[in-house]
Amino acid sequence: MVISPNMKGYIMPTFVYPTPSVSAPASFEVLLAKMMPHFRYFAKRLIRRKGSRRFDFDDVIQELVGFALETYRSLIKRGKEVYFTPIMKYAIKRYQEGRRFTGSNTTDILSEQTQKLGRSDTCQLSVFDGEPGHRGFCFHQQQPDVFDMVQMRIDYQTWLSDQSPRDQEIVKALSYGFTTNEVAKMHGVSAALISQYRKKYANSWNAFISDKEMA
Repeated sequence: MVISPNMKGYIMPTFVYPTPSVSAPASFEVLLAKMMPHFRYFAKRLIRRKGSRRFDFDDVIQELVGFALETYRSLIKRGKEVYFTPIMKYAIKRYQEGRRFTGSNTTDILSEQTQKLGRSDTCQLSVFDGEPGHRGFCFHQQQPDVFDMVQMRIDYQTWLSDQSPRDQEIVKALSYGFTTNEVAKMHGVSAALISQYRKKYANSWNAFISDKEMA
């Protein structure tokens, strides 16, 4: 309480209320220590229910931690209060929905998200036992064909040398495993143009091989 005189000289009490202190939000490490037992329990149940063939314990944990950290940062940025229970439940829910913190590859036939979309399915090889004509695809030929080796070492180099220097760079980049978008950025063109080049190179190679076989 502060005593201050008024205009007529009378002493009037003035009450000053203390400003409530705002506690700092808990660090992510503190919240993570509380969430980890729940994450481990979820991961163990997931692997026990669906089998360790498709799920790795450490991978599941890392995905959940990534979702939790992303949610924590979003709440802190918006000035919201953070509690470990809602963050933990949200991370598990996102994983159960098939989302992945590192991204989902919908072209991978073993991806859970791809199978949920109905684009692929897997089964044990034992279901093909006793069915003739269905086991040939199960065995991979480790030794390449001699004709294919000669064709790639001689004919491919001959075909590649007939291409323009720019086409040679694009073909080599694609053969090294760069994606269409990455090659497009390298050469400052659109991805659609690189896709057209892919078809052009395939048609050119097939025509080159056909001419070699006819000769």
